[in-house]
Amino acid sequence: MESTDSLVDRISDLPDLLLTDILSLVTTKETVTTCVLSKRWTKLWAFVPVLDFRSNQFEQNNLWLGDQDHTKFLQFVKGVFDHREAIHLERFGFSFEGVTSRDIPHFIEILDRAAKCRPRVTSIDVSTVEYIQPPSSIFSCASIEEMSLSFDAPDTFVAPEIVNLPSLKKLELTCLSVYDNFIRAVLSGCPSLEELVMNCCILDIYEISSDTLKKLVLNMCVLLGEVYISCPAAVSLSIKHPREAGIRLNNVSPLARADICFEDTVFDEYAIGIYVNLLRDLPNIASLRLHTTCLGLQALLVAHVPKFQAFENLRILELEGFDMTCNFDLPCFLKQAPNLKKVILHLITPSEEATDEELLGNHPVLSEYIETIVMRSEENTPKFSYKDFECTHVDHMENNN
Repeated sequence: MESTDSLVDRISDLPDLLLTDILSLVTTKETVTTCVLSKRWTKLWAFVPVLDFRSNQFEQNNLWLGDQDHTKFLQFVKGVFDHREAIHLERFGFSFEGVTSRDIPHFIEILDRAAKCRPRVTSIDVSTVEYIQPPSSIFSCASIEEMSLSFDAPDTFVAPEIVNLPSLKKLELTCLSVYDNFIRAVLSGCPSLEELVMNCCILDIYEISSDTLKKLVLNMCVLLGEVYISCPAAVSLSIKHPREAGIRLNNVSPLARADICFEDTVFDEYAIGIYVNLLRDLPNIASLRLHTTCLGLQALLVAHVPKFQAFENLRILELEGFDMTCNFDLPCFLKQAPNLKKVILHLITPSEEATDEELLGNHPVLSEYIETIVMRSEENTPKFSYKDFECTHVDHMENNN
């Protein structure tokens, strides 16, 4: 027989505040199902400060949602709003796959009701073949501090009449067409904005200008024209695989860190010019990470870096996709960075036939310039010893395999 202690419901003895915090860690559908556990749990779900709705939880046999499944999902969402307590939301998440034209009015109604609950964090992820616009209420909700908008839809762009988000600190946009009027409205209507992230967006904009922005991320965005960045308060800049056009930095000083990932598959003369201009705009950078597996980048650095203004403030240089077997004249870069203290090399796997001389090349001169070398490599990349580099002037070296 089971002991009496093993039958005690200790979870239900916890205070309501702790139980609602626990329920905040699962989706709303899972939260609501706890109402059948006992009388104590009947209404507990209604006090949870997080709503996380996911349409894929209503799929049948892992198939794309049909009309019947859409109806069940939307009825469930509205039912939750109808019966929950009138408390402010810590987080609102809404993921809806396969939105149809008949779903759009319900979609807008749900977002309007969510805005009235004053969420602190809002995440909206929608896939559809229809043109769809989020309601204006989402862009005038004073409580929102973090917002993520993802629209897997053709030619979807966001064009609210007004943006008034005084508390917004972070905005992430994914798969959207972004135009000048919207980006200007965001930067003027979000006086507290510190972080702007754009993933796989089409950018038809001329300028990103903000006195408050501290972190800017442009990840695999298509640029329809040259984009100028003027963010004097920025401390972190990440640009990955810019496509079609270039990015110029007008006023981003002093940057603490820049992370530049080059497009490897397109490396013609025009593309090289784009990257050269971008690097030229980074003379005051303190930490610089360059990522490419293309030997064209190494040729670019050798050919153009000596012409750059000196990187006087550069302390940390990180190169990813670095090929020790190529004739990459790294010291020419180091001479432009007189205050460099640390180099991090992410090594790619060389040929098994590569000789020690080919692997090391002219890199022992690293020791003349820097204090710390960190080497990170793939599993089969040969390990290097201290004597290989003849690092008599290096205070510290790490070899992280």
